[in-house]
Amino acid sequence: MYRKVSSVIIIALMSALILASSLIAQENVQKEYNEKIRQANELVVKMKQQGISKEEYDKLNAQYQQLQKEIKALEEKLKADVEYTKRINEAKIAFNEGNTAYKKGQYEVAVQYYEKSIKLNPNNPKVYYGKGLALNKLRRYDEAIASFRKAVEIDPNYDAAYSAIGLVYTSMRKYNEAIQAYRKAVEIAPKRKITLYNLGLAYRRVKDYANALKYFQMATQVDPEYYKAFNSLGVTYFDMGKIDQAIMAFQNALAIKPDYSEALARLASAYNKIGKYKQALDAAKQCLKKPGRYKGLANYEAGVAAKNLGNLDAALKYFQAAARDRQWRKAAQYEIDLIMEKKRG
Repeated sequence: MYRKVSSVIIIALMSALILASSLIAQENVQKEYNEKIRQANELVVKMKQQGISKEEYDKLNAQYQQLQKEIKALEEKLKADVEYTKRINEAKIAFNEGNTAYKKGQYEVAVQYYEKSIKLNPNNPKVYYGKGLALNKLRRYDEAIASFRKAVEIDPNYDAAYSAIGLVYTSMRKYNEAIQAYRKAVEIAPKRKITLYNLGLAYRRVKDYANALKYFQMATQVDPEYYKAFNSLGVTYFDMGKIDQAIMAFQNALAIKPDYSEALARLASAYNKIGKYKQALDAAKQCLKKPGRYKGLANYEAGVAAKNLGNLDAALKYFQAAARDRQWRKAAQYEIDLIMEKKRG
């Protein structure tokens, strides 16, 4: 965190110094220009004096012509400074328009504004980052990664851009590449909980459970109220067959967020796994009272629990409800067939 803050401060100071230097330089040029104009006007007055000799006129005229060349050069310099300032301001306006379009979900429009900003000022890493986010929303993944990489090329300490690269690779299911990007982001900003969490998810995807646990635990150390990280710890422990640790992690998540439907559904799975069917049914029922996308899992686990508690009618209803969820249809139908066969004979 210190390294990132230091980097931001240094960049801000450098930008301020560059701007101040530019303004001072422009002011000095303006002063020199004004002085040259004054000198030229004085020469014109002298050249118009009555009784001036040709030799003296020619000498004054030569000085005047030299001043005119110097004045023209200074005019070009002042014009260039003004054009640069105008271009930078127009780039900022285009960047802000891009941000506004992005927030409205107008991602194509956002990309157009970001590209306009880049043409005006190709040295702002935030514009490439914004463009990358918009391209990612459009599922133009390779272009998004290229834009994020341009951002970190300009600012090597831009951890959010590295993290964004990780997100894109995750969307592409290129988890090893995602891990590399997240690790770079963590190296720059080791206390950013969302990056630690996403890195843990990527490791879990490749079944590197040891590292998944490591980064989920780090996320909970950064934020002890990070219920999603506790839930993911539970999922990882469950996948490892460490059911008692999984139950504890799910309970930690629910202690922070009692209405967290995923943790309730997964807790029901864990209880069923070790034969605690009453607790499994209670957890599943609680999940079914909450909004969320885990009702299929909760109904299935409630059916498993009810079946093992000997209540086949209740189990059948839960499995029938689970079968309406495409993800659980096949498993639930299998259980329905078993119950119907048992009832027939």
